[in-house]
Amino acid sequence: MSRRVGLVAEGGGTKAAYSAGALKCFLENGIYLPYCVGISAGSEILLSYVTRQIDRMEITGIDAPCQKEVIGIRPLLKEGGLFGIEATNDFIESRAPLDFEALRNSETQMDVGLYNIKEHTVEYFDKSYVDKDMTLIKASCALLLLSRPYMFNNKKYMDAGLVDMISIEQSIRRGNEKHIVLSTKEKGYVRKPAPKYQQLLAKLVYHDDKIVDDLRRRHERYNEQWDKIAQLEKEGKALVLRPSKDIGVSRYTTDPKKLRPWFQLGYDETLARLDEIKEFIDED
Repeated sequence: MSRRVGLVAEGGGTKAAYSAGALKCFLENGIYLPYCVGISAGSEILLSYVTRQIDRMEITGIDAPCQKEVIGIRPLLKEGGLFGIEATNDFIESRAPLDFEALRNSETQMDVGLYNIKEHTVEYFDKSYVDKDMTLIKASCALLLLSRPYMFNNKKYMDAGLVDMISIEQSIRRGNEKHIVLSTKEKGYVRKPAPKYQQLLAKLVYHDDKIVDDLRRRHERYNEQWDKIAQLEKEGKALVLRPSKDIGVSRYTTDPKKLRPWFQLGYDETLARLDEIKEFIDED
């Protein structure tokens, strides 16, 4: 196991099925990195990587997002948000319960990012904070405007993607010299500014100018994070795994006929680059 390489998992809603496929390939081929960090759906996918639960990857990446309770009116009525975080977690845990012993004993350390609503900062928590209630992971998946925030550690949090969409800086802060970045966006993807209606809605929902400002600047931060990764790539310190093509999957896709090929694409494209990945990890 390399001591210097961190794994950074982007969010992306149900597009994280690509990441699940990629990490299934990692596990099947014994690629165990010492550190990983993620936000939102990326954190959920990383749990199965840390515990080495290969079968849980498919359940998390494909089966859970395709349940009727995941997006729409049902979660709005049951959970007060358009995205059913509780329903998703309940489904995953009923089919493939997280192995907490494996989580504790795993040599892979893990950080999860949350946005502190009061302080307007992103805070990271290690895997020791993951308990049977899964509040840390649920809070990480609490999407802006689509889900209710969660109380965690006596503070109110939501998805860190408002500021840190790709946690490359956290991987650097943790002392990693090299980074494998797992993206759910196709090459050439450009993050557009938040529409005016979203900014207005955020102002009405949160009554907080700083949150609105963070939303207004989100695309700028996203581009800055990718600029940082691009520079690290030039220096031989970053390797990016991302979809080679768009097959019609969005962050809200719940159709298994689309998510399964997306998951498989993540697996196949990672397998095709396996030698490159191993060389990147092993080279000094």
